[in-house]
Order: sequence, then structure tokens, then C-alpha cells
Amino acid sequence: MKINIFRQKKDLAATAKRQLLKALNQRDTSAVKSLIGEWQPILGSDKLTNLIVNQVMLECDSDSHSWFCQIFLGQAQYQQMGEKAQSNVFQTLLGAGLEPGKDFSFGSDSRIIVNDRAKQILLSQVPQEHRASFEAQLESSLILDPVTTIEQQLGCAFFTNLTEIASQQMQVLNNSQAAAYLGVLLAGLVSRHPQLQDADFPTRFIFNILQELSQERAMLILNDPETNPQFDEMIIFGHLLAAMGDKEYHRIADEEGGISLEQLKKLDLVWCGERRLSEIVAMMEKWHHKNR
Repeated sequence: MKINIFRQKKDLAATAKRQLLKALNQRDTSAVKSLIGEWQPILGSDKLTNLIVNQVMLECDSDSHSWFCQIFLGQAQYQQMGEKAQSNVFQTLLGAGLEPGKDFSFGSDSRIIVNDRAKQILLSQVPQEHRASFEAQLESSLILDPVTTIEQQLGCAFFTNLTEIASQQMQVLNNSQAAAYLGVLLAGLVSRHPQLQDADFPTRFIFNILQELSQERAMLILNDPETNPQFDEMIIFGHLLAAMGDKEYHRIADEEGGISLEQLKKLDLVWCGERRLSEIVAMMEKWHHKNR
């Protein structure tokens, strides 16, 4: 008899979970309220709450998760819960030895930007059976660092290489040249990949470039009065190609060399000026085709 009762309760909980999950994914406010009112006297408040928090909320999609929290907790409590969760994530990553600004950082919309290592550490804190659903939930509050994503697409440590190259430039350029170089370089990178701006990449990049300089010189570069910086783009193109591992990057500055179509195609993956480089490539290919 006890076994039958246990099975009956388990079946009831499974039915409640299925119904609530369906209503939640449909974001049907009246259905969710009706189901909560219906199942509360059957399962009890504590068991129903546990079912919603530890099962239904973990298995619904991220947008429905946020919707439920805002509708049934209220905006103020939802925001407070989000801030607490963000603080817990911060402490978890910090305790694991990860570095803010390098392994994770805060985006412009209060989301936490993480690299692959940080994401795996967060997932390791979750029981195996809930890991897949929890990973889906991360998408509503965490986003992969676009630096990581872009480097994966390029197949090289592009930004790490570029940071080293730019740091070397700070040693040979004067302050106004250094400011113009960073301004033009970053403008092109962000223009091509706007998500870098959302991830506060320019600030992180400049910090990494200037940290080895004296504080006095770093401030002079940062406070350069020029509002429309100009710098030789061919020099920047050479540095971008070098950061991508292009073996012929030095030839673009040679009078007999010049920049090739293949190099322009590579540059179009990371940089954009007043016009997309892909437009120039298309024009050049069209010209070559006509003059064969």
C-alpha cells in the first residue's frame, strides 16, 4: 500500500510538472496561475514550490524562465534576484582563480561575459542531470566573450597577438601617434564587430596595451585632444595580418608587393573602415574578370 501511494504521488508530481512546463513555455499567465491553485492543495506548498524551482524552471527555455520570474516575483524582486545571482557567479569564478576582465567581465546590459573556461567552471557546479538545461539557462544571463568567438572563427590567437604587436608600437610611436593608432585600430575592429563594444573590449584592450607604460605617459595618450585621429591604414593592415599569422604581411608596404586579394579577404574578417573591405574585393575581382 505504501509503495502504491508513493507511486501515485510521483505520478501526480510528473503530471503537474508536465502541465506547468507546457503553460510556462507558452507564457500563459492564467494557465500557470490556475495550475498552481489546482496543484497546491494536492501536492502541498513546499513540494509544489520545490517542483517549480528545481524541475520546471530548469527545463523551460531561458525567455520563459525570465518571463515567469518577472510576472510572478515582480520586477523589483526579479532584479534583486538577478543581482544576487550575478554576485554569486562573480564569487564562484573569483574563487576558482579566474581573473575579472580576462576570463569574465560585465557587459553593457548587466550580463556577464565569460570565456569557455569560465563557462565550464559554472557548469561544473551543477549536478550532471541538470547540466544541459542549466547550460541553456546561462544564455539569458551569460554570453561568450566575442573575443573568444572571433578567435575560434579565425583559428588563431588574433587578439592576443594583436595586443603584443600594439604594445610594441607604443614603444616607437610618440604620444599623439600612439593615440591615433589605437583610435583608428579600435574603430575599425568595432565597426566590423559591434559586439566588441558591448563587451567593453576597447577599454580592456587599451588597458592591456598601456599597462606597461608609465602612468604619466599612459594618461597623455588617453587624454590626447585629437577628436578625429588619422593613421596610415596600411601599417594597421600589416599588423592585423601579422596577428592573423599571415606570412606575407610585410610585403604590403613594399612598392613592388602591395596588398593581395587574399589579404584583403582576411582583413575583411576583422576590420572595417568607411567601406567594408569586401566591397573593395568585389570591385577588384570584377575588374580582373573584365580584363582577362
